[in-house]
Order: sequence, then structure tokens, then C-alpha cells
Amino acid sequence: MGLLEGKVAIITGSGGGIGREHALLFAREGAKVVVNDLGSDRHGGGKGAEMADKVVSEIKAAGGDAVANYDSVATREGADGLIWSALNKFGKLDVVVNNAGILRDKTLLNMGEQDFDLVIDVHLRGTFLVTQAAGRMFKVQAKGGRVVNTTSLSGLLGNFGQGNYAAAKGGNLLAHAHGRVGVPADGRDGETRLRRSR
Repeated sequence: MGLLEGKVAIITGSGGGIGREHALLFAREGAKVVVNDLGSDRHGGGKGAEMADKVVSEIKAAGGDAVANYDSVATREGADGLIWSALNKFGKLDVVVNNAGILRDKTLLNMGEQDFDLVIDVHLRGTFLVTQAAGRMFKVQAKGGRVVNTTSLSGLLGNFGQGNYAAAKGGNLLAHAHGRVGVPADGRDGETRLRRSR
């Protein structure tokens, strides 16, 4: 029996990279996974179902259970759609991993407002909207839940050419406010290793 047996997890941005690894690990540990990915490239361009569908296929081939979701985390409708995907397919929600993100790296003097806004919309607004929608569901379920945010040292230390990304990642600590309704939240950067806790 896995550490997450019987749990239902939404993992945003899980069509590739760190999010894909989260999804595969959660499934190996027994969770039913909502694999969310808009299908865009790392800069936020394009859209498609292939990335999320591929991860769902990998999970199912390994004996797990998963469903794909292609909603944008940067909209209220997308965040609500994510929660609906979990409830419609699996009947509940236990865990959210906010991992969706894009990069629009440019120096401060060369960064356009659109480059700033798009990164903030996905990383920060997306985390806010999905966490809020999940928190409301956790409250209704009255059994608590868990929120994990993928963050970055750039949010604490900054990084040349990533003012938009650093601002967004620094803001991702907002989920800790859910502790008052029984929803613990954790921030994880790229240096953090997922491990079993006793």
C-alpha cells in the first residue's frame, strides 16, 4: 500500500518537467491524479491535449488511475473546472500541487508588460485561484486537505532577467493562510526532494 493510497490529487502543469514527475510519483504512491496541463510551451504559447494525455497514459499503463484536464489555472473558470474534474471522476479532493508555470525571461529594461503579466497570471494568480477553489472544497468536505506550491529560490533571492518570475514565486507563500480552515500548505523549490514523512 502506497503513502497516498485512496487520495485524490490535482497537479497543475503536470504534462512535463517537475509536474510530470509529481504526477507519476503520486500515482505510484496510490493517489488518483488529475493531470492538468494547458499544453503550451514553456513560454505560454500554444495549446493542446497531447502532454496531459501522455502522462495519463503513462499512469494508467503502470496500473494507476488518472484523468486529464486542459483548463488554464489563470482563470476562475479554469480553477473551478479543475476541481470539477476531480469531483466528477473521483468524487473528492485531498491534495493540490500548484506547479503550473511559464517563463518570459527578459531584463527589467527590456521586459514588456505582457511578459510580466502572463508570468504573474500563471504562477501567482493561478496559485491563488486554484488554492482558493480547492480550499472551498476542503471546507465543504470537512476532512481537511493539503496544498503544495512549487516555488523557487528566485522568489527569495531574485535572478537576473527574471523579475516577473521572482515576484510570482515570492508571492506563492499565500497558501499558508489556509491553515485556519485545517488545510496545511507547503512550499517546495526545485532543490527540495519529496520524501516520506512518518
